[in-house]
Amino acid sequence: MAFSDTEDILAFVSAAIPGFLPAGKIEELSGGNLNRVWRVSGSEYSLVVKHAPPYIAKAPDIPLDPRRIILEAAALRLFDKPPLNSIVSERLRPPRLLHADEDRHAIILEDLGNLDSLDEAEDIGEETGTGLGVFLARLHGLTAGDEAIAASINNRGIQQSRLNVQYARVGEMLDNYGIPNSAELGGKARKLGEKYLAKGRCLIMGDLWPRSILIAPRSQQARIIDWEFAHYGRPAQDVAHLLAHLWMLQHRAGTEERKNQLRQFGTAFTKSYRKEMRSHALLFDEEERADAGVHFGAEILARTLGSFRDGYVYEGLGSGHPAMREAVEKAVRALGPEFRVFDGWPFL
Repeated sequence: MAFSDTEDILAFVSAAIPGFLPAGKIEELSGGNLNRVWRVSGSEYSLVVKHAPPYIAKAPDIPLDPRRIILEAAALRLFDKPPLNSIVSERLRPPRLLHADEDRHAIILEDLGNLDSLDEAEDIGEETGTGLGVFLARLHGLTAGDEAIAASINNRGIQQSRLNVQYARVGEMLDNYGIPNSAELGGKARKLGEKYLAKGRCLIMGDLWPRSILIAPRSQQARIIDWEFAHYGRPAQDVAHLLAHLWMLQHRAGTEERKNQLRQFGTAFTKSYRKEMRSHALLFDEEERADAGVHFGAEILARTLGSFRDGYVYEGLGSGHPAMREAVEKAVRALGPEFRVFDGWPFL
């Protein structure tokens, strides 16, 4: 049930958080694509209200299961107890969940303040990249084979949407772009999307891209937000998703300094992730590395030729623009048989 107006939002918060005294206006926050998000100021502190419509908020023609917000709440609750409470700290953690309403498809979160997302932050130090790699590896490793978590975070609806909107469209996108082996590569992507419908190996964040990573200036504290794609899935999807976005950001960065910053962040992330995963070598095996390449390519195509180009680094570029050609070529190589994630980062 959508919120009808600001009074409706205030009533929702007041009922959910006893003692919270609203003060000032409600501010709708931008930055995300999937949901509607508001900051509600109070006399002592502020809160964030997040509502999931039955579609992508910035693309209403694309349906999306609104129950994703309840699965986000379930994922966030896992960080309050063993084993995942051991990986959170003020240095790096998800936001705190304060309330969830399954009927309204809405949650209330702590307000993290005006932090910069990874793609906008001026300083993205290697230390944060290292910390993120450790966090993600421990998320994957500590939840591997956990049947209770597998049952509680079964986000098949989101994975079906990804299959329909992303993986299944790869062949068509490449064919329209004139790629000769588009059917073969499209078949690989579709097969991966179908694999990701099944129960996987561990808990994944599911949407680890730059706008889900918020960084505080100077302190380099980081927060990982937007867990509505969390799923008991395959670790390759998390790793390849982030690396694809880091590649795209450095590809379109305006200065060599920024390119180097992104490369160093990516290098720190991959090194720490791989080191931490040595004790879980079977979790990220050769199959995962091959699958990661396919997702890496599919994500670049979604942001260049697909439904998610608007508002990102390739927006406004024609199909013949050199940067577009380079990005599509990179995606095609990633979809091929020889590409393996981690080999030669930053994949230049």
